[in-house]
Amino acid sequence: MSDKLDDQLAEMIESLKQGRDELNVRMHLAKAEAKDLWQEMEDNWQLIRSQLDRVDDQSGDAAKDIGAATMVVAEEIRRGYKKLKDML
Repeated sequence: MSDKLDDQLAEMIESLKQGRDELNVRMHLAKAEAKDLWQEMEDNWQLIRSQLDRVDDQSGDAAKDIGAATMVVAEEIRRGYKKLKDML
């Protein structure tokens, strides 16, 4: 190959290597972020289950308050699951 082609190929390879390295780092960060988000959603899931159990044990206004709080947590879980799906 000519020197010019050798130089172009070397530049292309170096650019690809740098892009690959950057993507590798981003993938590891995304994986860690996804795991953290999953754990947060699991914690919220446990919270929602315990709140639903409390609703069964309560009556009147207390049950309404717990139900409203549960809806807030449920919406957070829904958004978290959507974000996880988008990440994957």
